[in-house]
Amino acid sequence: MLLAPDADVEATWQRNHSSGSGGLSAERQLRVRRVLTNSNLDHVGEKINEKALYQLLKHVKIDPDGGILNLVDNPMGQKSKVPALTKNSLQTVEAVFAAFRTVSNPAAMIFASSRMLHRQLCSADGVEHLRRELSRLRMGHRIVEFSFIGANLMELSLAVGCILLTLYHVFKIFCHKENVPPVTAICQDAASEKLVSDSPCQKGANVQIGEVNPRYLSEAEFWLADLPRLQNLSCLRLLAYAHPNLLEKRRKQFCNGNDMARAILEGFLSCKDQYLTDAQLAEEVAKVIVQNDDQMQTGEHVDELCSLNPTQALLKLQFYKNEGRLKSDEKHNPKMLDRIWRLNLFWFGEMICFGMLVTICFMLGTLEFFHKICRCSLILTDPTAPMMTCALFFLLFLNQALGIMHIGWLLRWRVETFIFGGSDAVVSTEEAHIMRVYLGELVERVWGVKSLNGFQKLTILLGLNDDDLQQLVVEESDAKAAVIASIRKYMDKRGLSSGFNAALTYAVAG
Repeated sequence: MLLAPDADVEATWQRNHSSGSGGLSAERQLRVRRVLTNSNLDHVGEKINEKALYQLLKHVKIDPDGGILNLVDNPMGQKSKVPALTKNSLQTVEAVFAAFRTVSNPAAMIFASSRMLHRQLCSADGVEHLRRELSRLRMGHRIVEFSFIGANLMELSLAVGCILLTLYHVFKIFCHKENVPPVTAICQDAASEKLVSDSPCQKGANVQIGEVNPRYLSEAEFWLADLPRLQNLSCLRLLAYAHPNLLEKRRKQFCNGNDMARAILEGFLSCKDQYLTDAQLAEEVAKVIVQNDDQMQTGEHVDELCSLNPTQALLKLQFYKNEGRLKSDEKHNPKMLDRIWRLNLFWFGEMICFGMLVTICFMLGTLEFFHKICRCSLILTDPTAPMMTCALFFLLFLNQALGIMHIGWLLRWRVETFIFGGSDAVVSTEEAHIMRVYLGELVERVWGVKSLNGFQKLTILLGLNDDDLQQLVVEESDAKAAVIASIRKYMDKRGLSSGFNAALTYAVAG
């Protein structure tokens, strides 16, 4: 039975709200007030009509600090996001299994490849033995023999190199001493004014960013890059770089033409020391074009010019220069536009290098896949091979085949690109640095949470995935709950709800 709101409870809520809950959002304040005063709920599903279908993303908000400030035990007026990172039983088992794979996979790689190389190169009849094995598969050609030896060398070198890289990051972690907690990023009002000022000499990025302890940058590299790499380490991973569905994403990640175009534009505008953003460079180019073309002095054309990226803006300037419609100006350096041929040559060389890289990765990955298939067939059909050797080699091959495309890394890479890459879906060098700083700060905050024990912190770092990053960065409002309630009512009325789910709900709830 619902009770009427108590005047004393209402007064208590007002007193608490005025004294120490100023940090709560308006929606959370309203929920707290309804609970304390025992007020009736608003039936939001009856107030929102079918227009809610077009407002599904209205609720999405990005936490400015990426949820870092919410990783505390007792947040002041904020919602703690520590429970969002805490792993359940299944996720804990996954983290423990990931740790096992991190150790066993590279160890098995080194053992198997070094044993094969020792038999093939160091024994008296090693080459002859390999030739006899290949003849069983009707592949007794000398090129196949060299490819098998090369595949084993490549596998051994890859495992040793990645382990050394991981140990290097561990060494950096222990070398950096504990410093005071880093200062949160500061954006002063004066700096903000300079970012939006119309004067070119005041448009530089003067935002002051606090330093992050290098120890945690190395820790983030260790936990989030080195260990996941070791779990599925093999030369088969080269096939992932040549995956046909990811070629365009790889190309955007590989190409660096926008930076070269930005450098030429900065030379043309004589603003190399001002560190203008891409939007500010496009604005300056738009001013130059509008001053030289009366037909472009309309709001629609100016807006189109201001939305160009550095490459498009540079090509636009080149068009006007070739047409002879670009007037000389003391503020600008038209000679810089004569260097566009270098940029075109750079683009051509970049595409050639990318094509060669994809081809080499595909060829080496295919060679390794062919080698693993043949080696597995030879071991499984060898009557003298111990059963344990056959089982271990098969499990190693299975683990590496499952990890050709690292799904966990791919999902996290997609979320990181969405968060840090912006609308162009490309993580630039500067954005990659911001991402490294954010992940380093995240690792430091996880170690600083006192409500978690050491094992829980290890499982968080071992199992940090795309869901964790999304829960940290994305914040939701009650607008989504209202929209979902309205959509559920709309679907029930139109008969769009799942009949299977409805039957299960009736079986459970009656």
